[in-house]
Amino acid sequence: LESIIFLVGVISDFKDPSYVSSLPIPIILALILSRVVGCIFFQGTKKMKVEHFMRFCAVFLMFIAAGFFSQSMHKWQELDAFGAWSPLSARAWHNQKVFDASDCCNDKTNRFFVLMRALLGWQDQPTPIEFFAYAIYWVIAISFGVVMVRRAKKAIGAKLERMRAEMGAAKDKQQEEPAVAAKTSEDAATAEPADSNSNGGSSNEPASAAV
Repeated sequence: LESIIFLVGVISDFKDPSYVSSLPIPIILALILSRVVGCIFFQGTKKMKVEHFMRFCAVFLMFIAAGFFSQSMHKWQELDAFGAWSPLSARAWHNQKVFDASDCCNDKTNRFFVLMRALLGWQDQPTPIEFFAYAIYWVIAISFGVVMVRRAKKAIGAKLERMRAEMGAAKDKQQEEPAVAAKTSEDAATAEPADSNSNGGSSNEPASAAV
């Protein structure tokens, strides 16, 4: 699904239809190479700590999502959602470019920055709205992440406390069982002489009666 989204983002920048016809070969090669690289990666990272890998992947995906969000604002600008987009002289301040890096980092002709645009939402002529969108995304994402981490810590802490209480109760029960068994044995041992005495007394009564 992510590969399809990236390809759609790249294809939308192609002006010449002839480029589209050449896509099947690199797509097939990418699928094959991804399997090979995936096998090599998993075989080579068996001793790697999973939590570090998952953190890196989570942060990387957050950067990709931030780029998508910023790029979506650019598309809305092109649709005049935030005021006139064309002609250039009719643009409001929030639709004006902040800087122009198209000479060295063109996101339509430079292959590396075409990839960066598809992955991270790079724009060679960003506008204030795109900067605001990028900043707002990170504020929301970090705030949401902090809230979720705190909730997870509380839930884990409560679960640990419950497990400790259960383990403590089980340990107390195990300690009580030998004491109960010992007390039962003592009561049984005390009861046996009493039963013997009572039986002895009852057997002597008929003899005395006969005398």
